[in-house]
Amino acid sequence: MGKTTYTLETLAESATLPCTRCNGSKLTRPIVIDENNTIPARQCPHCDGTGSFAAVDVPALLKLIKGRKPGTLRSRRPDDSRAYFVWRMARFHGGADVTMPMTASLMVSGDPYVPLLDAIAEKVAQAVYGTDMAGAVRWAHAMGHEVSDQYLKGNVLPASAYPGGPVLLDRNKPYSEMLELK
Repeated sequence: MGKTTYTLETLAESATLPCTRCNGSKLTRPIVIDENNTIPARQCPHCDGTGSFAAVDVPALLKLIKGRKPGTLRSRRPDDSRAYFVWRMARFHGGADVTMPMTASLMVSGDPYVPLLDAIAEKVAQAVYGTDMAGAVRWAHAMGHEVSDQYLKGNVLPASAYPGGPVLLDRNKPYSEMLELK
């Protein structure tokens, strides 16, 4: 069975969607160790056994990541997993923290709305940092891609976007992400 993909329009209009990890069954698959031993199915840890995720409340999400000053992001990591994902990905896309955002991705595992959350993060990065390409440019070289001068012409990217530049532009790295610096 293939992975279900949704358009951004579908994600924005749907009230709920099934968990991508359990496909709405609310349970994990049993694990067969051998013919005599099987770990039984258990409640899906990604959707907490509900089988689905509610739609993204964009205004509430933006309120959770907003900084004290206009046009900024909060300095501390939000507690809500979706808000944290958008906050962290906006920092990655904008160049404030270009370490690979693994922790953020783990926090929204199973959520079918991740493509919408990432699109929101890109828009937030554009609004707050003036770019949504810093993380991509920084990691393109590491992934074996060339970033041409023609592509960069006219784009103002922070120093963190370039190989050898700083990986953090501020001191707002949550303790839970410290392994990303290793």
